[in-house]
Amino acid sequence: MRALISSCLLALLALVFSGERAHATEFKNVLVTDVSKDQISIRSNYSGETLLLFGAIDTLPYGEVDGVVVVLRGPAQDITLRKKNKQFGIWINGPAYRLGDLPSFYAVASSRPLADLLPRARRAELGIGADVLKASNLDSAQNDPEQAEQEATQAFLRLKQSANLFAAQSDAVEIIREKLFRAEINLPAGMPVGAYTTEFFAFKDGALIGYQIGELPVDIVGAGHILHEAAYNMSLIYGLFGVALAVFMGWAVAIIFRRR
Repeated sequence: MRALISSCLLALLALVFSGERAHATEFKNVLVTDVSKDQISIRSNYSGETLLLFGAIDTLPYGEVDGVVVVLRGPAQDITLRKKNKQFGIWINGPAYRLGDLPSFYAVASSRPLADLLPRARRAELGIGADVLKASNLDSAQNDPEQAEQEATQAFLRLKQSANLFAAQSDAVEIIREKLFRAEINLPAGMPVGAYTTEFFAFKDGALIGYQIGELPVDIVGAGHILHEAAYNMSLIYGLFGVALAVFMGWAVAIIFRRR
């Protein structure tokens, strides 16, 4: 009896390990990727630039890919929006929408339209496309949470797009001879600082067959870095220094004009 139980346990363990090995070999990452810069340095005269994202595709496991998608995502921000209402001819603040953490910058480039590569539900799972971004912690006084989320998210997208901080480009990833690819993403002058995330996706018949993720630091350097750190980390001292500087400049101008 013990021998029979031992044999059954060994057979079960063999099935488990063989299943794990099969699962481990199901996904063969076909992408090798890189970016043209390992850091973005923002100085006082920074006017924006173009970031090149590129890589190679291994066509041996699955053959030619259907498409490649590149995503550049900025650091998360805790967003709160207020809806303006017009009362008695005056625009006043209306309901507040606290959306929680959403990316401060978001750009996606693809070799084909996203709808041709995979369905919306799958894009939402992978976080591909600004239209599938969802508020992580929507807090609103509206009676209809679904409508409130839709209104707030659309307003958030409009604000980001008008500031050139959200962008989507189909047919912007160039695949060269089925093995190489490249994409360019424009970085605006007013881009937020912080740790950005780069993501590369490759798809075949609607399935994800390649994925790479990386980090791209965006920092303010030079004198601007000192002012930025003081404004955010030593706000009281920064404010007092600003007031003192304004008083001194006013006094100096008054002395100069009095002498004349």
